[in-house]
Amino acid sequence: MHGFLGTKADFWWDLTVTSETIVFSFLGFGGYFARRHRGSLHHNTMLVSSVLVAAWFLLYLAQQYIVGIVGFGGPDYVKYLIYYPVIIFHSLVSTAALVLTGIVVFNGFVSSSIENGERILTRNPMIHRRLGWVTLLCFIFSVITAYSVYAMLFVIYSPARTPSYGFRSSIGALSGIGSFLVLALLGVFFYINRTRTRNVVP
Repeated sequence: MHGFLGTKADFWWDLTVTSETIVFSFLGFGGYFARRHRGSLHHNTMLVSSVLVAAWFLLYLAQQYIVGIVGFGGPDYVKYLIYYPVIIFHSLVSTAALVLTGIVVFNGFVSSSIENGERILTRNPMIHRRLGWVTLLCFIFSVITAYSVYAMLFVIYSPARTPSYGFRSSIGALSGIGSFLVLALLGVFFYINRTRTRNVVP
């Protein structure tokens, strides 16, 4: 299964790095709505983003399990001076982004209420805003370092080994992640629709 981005990467690597970009785009829209004080749009966008983050994390785990670790094929001085520091930093900020996403979503639920059909922060709004921007910053660094690692592995240099994996395992993993994504998004949309119906002024 060759990749679709035109590099030396395989399908799973291309899918993982592309999905992280999509997740970051939704988070960016959520941050934009927050800056515009569109509380309900921000809340709903971030709910969808949290589902996409969970799906992306499952996709990443599936990639590591099916494809395995791809070795760096460049020179040793680049490996130790650039590649390792970048991938370690990427792992740290990505982990922080995942944890903070859960914290921010939970904090958004407990710190907000709906007034006149619009969701607003009512308890400690500065805490939620600061947590939100720290989370977004972590995702910015995660995306930048992800593309840096991708470029070093599959664009600038060649991977140290060609990933090998079973087609059936890939189809099974994609089916499971796709089912989770569809069901989770349906649950989010049902929640959004029920919230709107409940707060319609007769």
